[in-house]
Amino acid sequence: MRKMIPNIPEPILNLLYEIGEVAGKNAYLVGGFVRDLLLKRPSLDIDIVVEGDAIRVAETMSERWNGTLEVHPQFGTATVTPENIDLPKVDFVTARRETYQGAGTLPIVQSGTLTDDLHRRDFSINALAMRLDINAFGTIVDETGGREDLEAGIIRILHNRSFIDDPTRIFRATRYAGRYDFRIAETDEVLIQEALPILPQLSGERIRNEIDSVLLEKHAAKIVEHLTQLGVWEIIATDWNIISATFTYDAKKAEQAVSWASTHLTDETFQPERVRWMTLFGTDMPIYQIEAISFRLILEPQLQRLVSRAQAMKRGVSLQKITAHGFEKLGFPLSKNTSIEHQNGMWYIIDNDNMKTYVSGDGHLYRVQTPIAAYRQLQQVLTPLQETVKPSEIYQLLKPYPIEALVLGSVDATVPEWKRKKIKEYLLVLRKIQPFITGKDLIASGQKPGETFKTQLWKLFAAQLDGEITKKGEGYSHLQKIKNNG
Repeated sequence: MRKMIPNIPEPILNLLYEIGEVAGKNAYLVGGFVRDLLLKRPSLDIDIVVEGDAIRVAETMSERWNGTLEVHPQFGTATVTPENIDLPKVDFVTARRETYQGAGTLPIVQSGTLTDDLHRRDFSINALAMRLDINAFGTIVDETGGREDLEAGIIRILHNRSFIDDPTRIFRATRYAGRYDFRIAETDEVLIQEALPILPQLSGERIRNEIDSVLLEKHAAKIVEHLTQLGVWEIIATDWNIISATFTYDAKKAEQAVSWASTHLTDETFQPERVRWMTLFGTDMPIYQIEAISFRLILEPQLQRLVSRAQAMKRGVSLQKITAHGFEKLGFPLSKNTSIEHQNGMWYIIDNDNMKTYVSGDGHLYRVQTPIAAYRQLQQVLTPLQETVKPSEIYQLLKPYPIEALVLGSVDATVPEWKRKKIKEYLLVLRKIQPFITGKDLIASGQKPGETFKTQLWKLFAAQLDGEITKKGEGYSHLQKIKNNG
């Protein structure tokens, strides 16, 4: 008779029993599911560690469940998605041990035992396993004191070099502490301080992925503040020569924007993660700093070419080596408060007094831009706006901005209510209006495309937005007035 385990839904329990029937003593449920099971929290994060050939077990289970199999032979892992849509996907991993050649490097992986696999993990609360073999199904395997730490509400690493080996664990420690209202062990907070200088040496992508995970947490604001207290943001900004960068996160504002968009903009390509990043950078961080950080994090950076290699050579400047004198000859004088850094084949130039960020890496000079900075830019253009502004002026003002920045502005309580209403009017009404008269209509009437052509089209559309014309026929009459007035 199968043993019932509280807090595991019967369909998942049956799935786990099937794995045990196939793999016997060689298969264990590990990690997050076991942790959340003991905390009496729901989880669909099913990871199975197999002592032996995990891929073979996954292939067998895929056949049983008539599922979809995705195999990664180089890592000894596989994922099975059962045909039954009510069942979660299951990740199978060959038990392994890891060794690190240097601080912050990716590990070297070798096959190992369950003990090896549990001891390579980040925290004791994640190093728990549950047996799946029939005779001992449901028995918890705890070799690192994880169960005791769960009961005490403590986040604890498994060895003293853990944060040095993988500094991204600093982010994960604060995430778990925030999610479960736990505390990081005092000894571990000391070890975090020792590992902090290594953190900025990681790739921007690895750091960005960890911040993405933080911003998805229910208590993200609390976690961001915890990272501030630990000195994480300061060490990253200082190492990247971004002075006085402050990170605050208004989770309520971000989620309010995401919720509003999901209700009112269901047909849009809306990116919630953009809103969260815009909110993380707050209302005080200068735009050039947002651009600099975005480039380092590979966070939707867009490079606008300012000077080509040929143009630089004409002025006697080589962008293979960046100097203040060379920049001045190119027409971009740098202030004394400028940092110039060469890393990974790229030059990073941050001019703090002139508030500019530049990049050069292929003989060309670029200005860094990113849509993540759009909300700070929007705040600046909204400031002088008058309540008497016309719909056409609102349309022209807001059209260049990504939809995420506009949605954030529409729910931001620091923005006057009438301005928020104008933004919502643009989002819900103005931007969806189609012009009565198009370029094809003007061409059909004998006009040739050109600057005058564009001006006339805009004046016609502006009159339509402002209610001066209400149908196509009135548009042609208005066009004649535009022509008569030159």
